[in-house]
Amino acid sequence: MGGEGLRVALFGAAVIAAYSLYANSIPQIESRPPEELTVEVRTLGPEALAQAGERIFFGKGGCSVCHTIGQPGGRGPDLLGVGARAATRKPGMSGTAYLVESLINPTAFVVSGFPPIMPPAARPPVDLNRTELLAVIAYLQSLGGEVTVREADLPPEAPQAAAGAGGPSAVVPAALVAAGDPAAGQTVFMAKGCVACHAVGGVGGTLGPDLSRIGARRDPAALAEKILNPRAKPVEGFPPIMPDTFASQLTVKELSDLVAYLAERKGEVQ
Repeated sequence: MGGEGLRVALFGAAVIAAYSLYANSIPQIESRPPEELTVEVRTLGPEALAQAGERIFFGKGGCSVCHTIGQPGGRGPDLLGVGARAATRKPGMSGTAYLVESLINPTAFVVSGFPPIMPPAARPPVDLNRTELLAVIAYLQSLGGEVTVREADLPPEAPQAAAGAGGPSAVVPAALVAAGDPAAGQTVFMAKGCVACHAVGGVGGTLGPDLSRIGARRDPAALAEKILNPRAKPVEGFPPIMPDTFASQLTVKELSDLVAYLAERKGEVQ
């Protein structure tokens, strides 16, 4: 093995050793990737599909970060009764078509009084597959209307399955990522292994940049983009080893919480 190959092997061994050391020293916090709904739609009746959609709405989809059900005042429109109201939003468009468009291309029609901050549900960081999209639409239809959505209502280009890594297509509105809980974000930082490579306040690894002042250097949207697409702008002096799979490992809430935690790191001693 040549000198260069030996250095690469030693570096790889150091990375593995660092991850192992910190993994064993971090308190064991249960943190699972968002579960993907992959069952055949035809095996689910309208009620079961809507129930699955409700779980996605409040879970993986992160819809409740901005939308409320019967409690006006959220970042997005209150969706109480949207199942009946959807058919009145755009002249000549059915309620089902409107809900499909609202999830896949949410800026095509923006409700008056609200900013265009909703990310496409079929792309990272939300990243719903076809079945999950249909389930969420079914849940929305059930809020004051009848569940009628069918797979044929989705356009052919809608995803067949969750895409996984964020990549350059990741869409992260600042208002969404800034809505997180910093305390919960610290738990995500530990549970997802960020601490194995990054230090905050003198605690953590050194394989990646120290993040004690990251909030003073990047705004929330830039932090989220870096998490989802870490290879786009590598930091000089550090190897490009950060995983690019966090879009499939983090729920939208976890992403928001992690960004909120990092945004508050502005050099304070912890």
